[in-house]
Amino acid sequence: MQTTRKTILAGISLLFVGAAGVVAAQKAAEPAPVNTTQQESTSASDPTRAYYHFMLARRFRELAGLWNRSDLADRAVSEYKQALEADPDSLFLRVELAELYWRVRRVGDAVREAEAVLKVEPDYEDAHRLLARLYWHNLGETQQDKIAKDSLRKAIVHLEALTRINPADTESWVGLARLYKLSNQHDKAEQALTKALAAEPNSRTALADLAQLYSDRGDYDQAVGLLKKIPDSDKDPQLLGMLAFGYTRARDYDNAIATYEKALALDSENQEIRRAYAEALMSGNKLDAARKQIEEILKADPDDGPTHLRLAQLDRQEGLYVEARKELERAKALLPDNAEVPLEQAQVEDTLGNQDKAIELLQGLVKQSERPEGQYTVAEANNRAIFLERLGLIYRSEEKYDQAVATFRQVVALGKNQAPRGEALIIETFRLSRQPQKALQETEDAIQKFPEDRALRVLRATLEAEQGRVPQAVEHLQAMVNGTPADREIYISLAQINSQAKRYPEAEAAVRKALELSPKPDDQEYVLFLLGSIFERQKKFDLAEEQFKKVLTTNPLNAAASNYLGYMLADRGVRLDESVGYIKKALELEPNNGAYLDSLGWAYFKMNRYDLAGPQLEKAARLISNDPTIHEHLGHLYLQIGKKVEAEQEWERALKEWPLALSSDFDADQAAKLRKQLEDLKLRTAKEKSPGRRD
Repeated sequence: MQTTRKTILAGISLLFVGAAGVVAAQKAAEPAPVNTTQQESTSASDPTRAYYHFMLARRFRELAGLWNRSDLADRAVSEYKQALEADPDSLFLRVELAELYWRVRRVGDAVREAEAVLKVEPDYEDAHRLLARLYWHNLGETQQDKIAKDSLRKAIVHLEALTRINPADTESWVGLARLYKLSNQHDKAEQALTKALAAEPNSRTALADLAQLYSDRGDYDQAVGLLKKIPDSDKDPQLLGMLAFGYTRARDYDNAIATYEKALALDSENQEIRRAYAEALMSGNKLDAARKQIEEILKADPDDGPTHLRLAQLDRQEGLYVEARKELERAKALLPDNAEVPLEQAQVEDTLGNQDKAIELLQGLVKQSERPEGQYTVAEANNRAIFLERLGLIYRSEEKYDQAVATFRQVVALGKNQAPRGEALIIETFRLSRQPQKALQETEDAIQKFPEDRALRVLRATLEAEQGRVPQAVEHLQAMVNGTPADREIYISLAQINSQAKRYPEAEAAVRKALELSPKPDDQEYVLFLLGSIFERQKKFDLAEEQFKKVLTTNPLNAAASNYLGYMLADRGVRLDESVGYIKKALELEPNNGAYLDSLGWAYFKMNRYDLAGPQLEKAARLISNDPTIHEHLGHLYLQIGKKVEAEQEWERALKEWPLALSSDFDADQAAKLRKQLEDLKLRTAKEKSPGRRD
């Protein structure tokens, strides 16, 4: 008959004080001698004797742990064995002995005892729990990958058994989810945590773990939603920091900043939280406050590498590239193995036009992030995707389209969480390389694989509109509107498509819908910018200027708005000094941006400063070789300085490029006007040459 915990604890109560007391009590309580016949009849099952030795074993085990004495641990083992002799069918005692074996590092004996229990009773919870803990603990100690994988597999088996036996065991569900995550079974991890919350909806641990899982894969809104369910009184600085991080990634910077401040109020010495707080301030365009926090950290610890990195990012954000490079060198010396440092260096070098250096840095990161057999955790896959995307974008900016596509296909290979983004990058590359049919086919194939991905369907509509099928594109987008905040992106795309098709009332209506779905200032930035561009195309310049200034009020470092406002003034030949100021601000932030260089060159041209206009326009034409507007501007400059042959060449290039140009800035009317100017120029040139010609 199996002896349960209740059977043992129902025996005689014993009270022991100290090791000497245990020994004395044992001697005093030893049973009197009996004859052989009596011994045989009672040894099969003697609950009283079993309980006596069990209590001694428990006490020796406690003392062994308290005093770290192996002799007391050995005595505990001996007592457990005597208890088992008195009650050989007791599974409870076997698990107790197994646990003691594990604690004294007799792992093999522990496993044998626990597995012996499961042979008798396959659903014995305590045996499964002990084996799960044992194998889990072994994960942290083993150095061999094969052994680690085996321990992980066995730990999962026993936790799965526990959750099957007791579906309400929240702790086991949470532990199982962590092991699933460790083994890259993220869907199973999510299911396990969902079941943990079904059993205990307010489980702080399950909510936090599921939020972390969502955060790891980029579902920050869901992560925030789960963490908000935890009462504020139960949120420690770590959980508050996690919630604030989710707000930051969801671009809810006001809540992120407020939550970091709560965390710092609880732990003002936590520099990791303070660094993240500074980053949230930077993201929320509170740059002076961010710099103050960074300076405070560096004052306390001048060798804080992560903070030097944040300072470099802040310098770059403000266009202080010399200072950014210096800070990155300091960060690199302090954080030689931190991948974020070379990533930031690559961004600085790319912005400054040093693409070869940027490519070298990113290729190094791609190589370092590669894992055998393509096995990546969610975090590893996210990081590798960032490295590959940055590298591919540089290839694309240099018109190395084949290399860009090959790089983006590596993003697709990272799995379903990254694949849709990788597909979108490939499609955009085909689009920019003027392969519209290839882009559309890639889109259709990608949508077959990921039918629920809205971004891919939006991209398909954009391609359709560019190929002249505007009504069809609009119909596809309108069919995606479902009354959720995600409609914002749909309305933005509708506004862009209608604006390019010169359907301005429809474009304005769509952009205002998008504005209604943009409650946060950060979300409003692009929508206001888009509205300004729609007004500008209709020559409603005062309304356009109003929108661009709203953008710059929210974010003075919005380079695109500064450039657009400056170019709009320059193109009309008004307030040219002001125009140059706006454009120069944009170029401080992005000094190698070809479009901004063209704007500045055109502003100088309008000021009749041809000496200043030339270098800007020529560099712009080198950086963006297929933009008809830039070639038109450069042609006008060459004509004014007497380079008529070069002017003809630039205008011919502009007319060659414009039918394939993706932007609608250079349209059919502008092309017709330029063609007439080119014909007039050729005619004048021919007349100038005619007196000296000999037939």
